[in-house]
Amino acid sequence: MDEILESSKSSILEFIIANPSSHLRKIKNNLGYSMGTVQYYLAILEKEGKIKSVKTKFYKNYYHISESDEEILSVLNLNSPRNIVMYLIQHEPSTHQDIAKGIGLSSSTISWHMKRLLALQIIQKEYSGKFTVYSLKDKDSVLSNLGKCKSTAWNSMVNNMADVFSAFDEK
Repeated sequence: MDEILESSKSSILEFIIANPSSHLRKIKNNLGYSMGTVQYYLAILEKEGKIKSVKTKFYKNYYHISESDEEILSVLNLNSPRNIVMYLIQHEPSTHQDIAKGIGLSSSTISWHMKRLLALQIIQKEYSGKFTVYSLKDKDSVLSNLGKCKSTAWNSMVNNMADVFSAFDEK
């Protein structure tokens, strides 16, 4: 019986190591355990000091205790900031207006996310005449962190490609 219990705990820990910044439902859905089972083992793993959690606006994300970029990963796991970062990867440097137009978000939404990305030092800004130009602060680090949350980044890229092909169909 103890082996079965340890096996469940180990598989949850392994999933978190392989998928940093995962939230409760993602763990539950991917491993096929009940919600109560996942909650129970997450609490045990956190008490044992093997994982830690960071609460964001919408989710409580879990990380292996050695994870150093948990704040960055929790932001990159959200669609809008991840889309901004992915846009900057492709169109660096860009103005505020370019980003808003490129990803289809309002200027105020972009401003809110940019403040957060600046505070986390994911992006940097420079002034070019009357425009503020944004770029990635450390592209290698950003790409590495995007790789850590590859499932959500991959889904975002697939959706972006679908939008591009839809635009061609409309013409």
